[in-house]
Amino acid sequence: MTNLTAPDDCATMADLRKQIDAIDTMLLDLLATRSRYIDRAIDLKRIEGLPARTVDRVAEVLSHVTSKAALIGLDEKLAETIWTELIEWSIERERKHLG
Repeated sequence: MTNLTAPDDCATMADLRKQIDAIDTMLLDLLATRSRYIDRAIDLKRIEGLPARTVDRVAEVLSHVTSKAALIGLDEKLAETIWTELIEWSIERERKHLG
């Protein structure tokens, strides 16, 4: 992970924006990695005969994310919204490949 300057140590908006841009790049890298895991899930679901959507797993992931968000001081609704989009995108990608 890139060494970031603490928010309170950013003296100008330019400094702050540089840090936000670095964080955005890290998030994109993590999303690309997550996407590769979804691609592997497609293979494994095909082998194991599992559907693209597993209701219990969706609930489990959302519960984990919102709980973790609360613990670290991130708005739970924001986390839930972002992960709902990620999950739905993933399920749709799996559906396309699983038929």
